[in-house]
Amino acid sequence: MKEFFRNKTVKNILYAVLAFVLSVSIVGVALSSLLRFTVLNNSFLTDALNNSNYYTDLCDEITDDLMDIGDASGLDKSFFEGFINEVFVREDVQDYIDKFYSGDKLEVDTRHFDESLRTALDKYISAHKIQSYTDSSLSYFIKEATGIYTQHIELKYFGMLQKLAQDYSSKLVWAMIICIVTAAAACLLMIFTNEWKHKGVRCIAYSTGAAALFTLLIPAAVYITGIPGKITIISRSLSDMYLTCLNTILTDMFIISGVLFVLFAALILIHNKIRKKAT
Repeated sequence: MKEFFRNKTVKNILYAVLAFVLSVSIVGVALSSLLRFTVLNNSFLTDALNNSNYYTDLCDEITDDLMDIGDASGLDKSFFEGFINEVFVREDVQDYIDKFYSGDKLEVDTRHFDESLRTALDKYISAHKIQSYTDSSLSYFIKEATGIYTQHIELKYFGMLQKLAQDYSSKLVWAMIICIVTAAAACLLMIFTNEWKHKGVRCIAYSTGAAALFTLLIPAAVYITGIPGKITIISRSLSDMYLTCLNTILTDMFIISGVLFVLFAALILIHNKIRKKAT
């Protein structure tokens, strides 16, 4: 076995393969952990919504659409001014997000909206002494208004993404573990199959540098191609939310890349120190 590892050609091939495996494993750990702790993490989306203008824009959009349907039904536009309570909108959106991550059926809880609307309509009809509204017409109006509210509270594409999130959440954890074990094994082989330890450290450093460069290229390519500016969703609130999420993920990738570059520099320093001692 020792004679096998003393063969220069064999060693070069072995270390090239190990360096590639190590780079891929490091990238795998970085990407799987990034997805697991961002997109597949409840608090990530909650923070993204809180850190954007999502709720303010959402309340404005709901109010505008309700004013339109109210105007068509003979209601004064002032009826819906200040009607939408941002606190309850936040609660309904958070409930929807919780259902998305728990795997429950994605349904919007409209009980508070229905109750508030019925109460407000009763007061409005009584104050204006309106006789033309029938129970059936009121029920139809409430149904239409509730439909508008539901459409806005629902997060577009989340119904399609829920199954993917449920299927890959645990798989990403296993992928992360496998990549960590593989990376550790590759590092040990590089160190203990080489009589000159500094050469093994140098291979690890180059692999880390390659992984750092790759994780840097992904967000850089996204920004260079202008993908964030091409996100076009009719709803301003949703566009802002998705853009905030994307920018957060890309920023995290820049941070990960920076950490890997620092690790690369540290390994190079360690390599040089060991090399000086060896010579």
